[in-house]
Amino acid sequence: MSLLARFQTFIEENQLVQPGDRILLAVSGGVDSMVMAHLFWRIGLTIGLAHCNFQLRGADSDEDESFLKDWAEEKAIPFYSIRFETKKWAKEKQTSIQLLARELRYEWLREMRVEESYTAIATAHHLNDSIETFLYNFTKGTGLAGLRGIPIRNGSIIRPILFAKKTEILAYAGEEKLPYREDSSNATDKYSRNKIRHHLLPKMKEINPALEETVARNFSILHESYLLYQESVERFKESWVRYEGDRMFISIEGLEKHADTQQTLLFECLREEGFHWRQQEQILQHFHSKKVGAIFYSQSHRLLVDREFLVIEPLPTVDDNSGTIRISKETEMITLSDGMLIFEIKKGKPKSFASPDQSAYMDADKIMYPLQLRKWKSGDVFCPLGMKGHHQKVQDYFTNNGFSRYEKEETWFLVDAKDNILWIVGHRLDDRNKIIETTNSFLEITYLKEIL
Repeated sequence: MSLLARFQTFIEENQLVQPGDRILLAVSGGVDSMVMAHLFWRIGLTIGLAHCNFQLRGADSDEDESFLKDWAEEKAIPFYSIRFETKKWAKEKQTSIQLLARELRYEWLREMRVEESYTAIATAHHLNDSIETFLYNFTKGTGLAGLRGIPIRNGSIIRPILFAKKTEILAYAGEEKLPYREDSSNATDKYSRNKIRHHLLPKMKEINPALEETVARNFSILHESYLLYQESVERFKESWVRYEGDRMFISIEGLEKHADTQQTLLFECLREEGFHWRQQEQILQHFHSKKVGAIFYSQSHRLLVDREFLVIEPLPTVDDNSGTIRISKETEMITLSDGMLIFEIKKGKPKSFASPDQSAYMDADKIMYPLQLRKWKSGDVFCPLGMKGHHQKVQDYFTNNGFSRYEKEETWFLVDAKDNILWIVGHRLDDRNKIIETTNSFLEITYLKEIL
């Protein structure tokens, strides 16, 4: 059966396109998206082409855009494009270019779909892409959901050539004399997926020349297994998870009754709230040892280990998007997205002092509770340890120590009940609560960074 016939069959069997639908095609100019566009054009569906120019390859990026515009005009297909200053924005946001480009692309495509009244967005992912995704997720760590490859449909996004092998796509382009653009970045090993594509997959095909067909069958089995798995997870949630407004309560008794599968059940309950698997291990350890009161934080939620329940709620939203975390005298540990703070009140004085990037020591009798962790505010002032009580603006401290804009935004401040700074976490202590000769007890805070 020809690729065109299989394309039509795949669309019909998976009900990707209905009569009257208008499909917005995400196109790069590479062979995959050009073959997808040509297949849609051949069967006469109503389509538009959408292209993101990320300006990452100089003149080549602009030539990709011009090539697609000309091809669309030749075929009388509506064409939409946008340009992004991807490198500049990625540097400002301190994020990877690949991750930012993906976010920008999908956000714009969704906007264009609504503005131009398209029914769905089609991307040109194929079977080999799905295999690479499986191997990438397996290597990095994932639940069962991540082992099913790329989904055929995800909301308004469809993948109509997900059935096709890369070799079949190249063969079709050759038969149809279809023009396309080569992306030089695909030939490098700079990105993890390229390492999988260029090195791992060829070795796997030596073991099994029919690798794509075998994995496609396995994806089908894994998908059905996932559906059965989800039924079990939903049964657990119906019996042992309840909601009150924005709060979720997970029964500790319920987890204990499922001792053999409790880690997986907890993973599924917390997956959308952003808690890392190492945090989940620590949560399990705490309720196994009956340590009540521990608080864990993801970037969007906090979790309290209570006597009968794990209580999860969204972090409060504040205008500066920094968030605050309340700390009582009974708090033993705070788990953040980038590390952990351990609080211990000890008698006497410390026998030795670790560096302020790892630990903080304060006279326990001087501390005014409740404490808070918060981000920097304009006008913040503190008394740096060792400066004999002299005040310094935090902005000046940042400047003198070469803090980048990103580091300023990410730094936590530990403050007391009157909002006095006790510690610029991981950097500098305040002088006013330091250990002195008459100290009888002290608060030791250990900062374990990047444990997650």
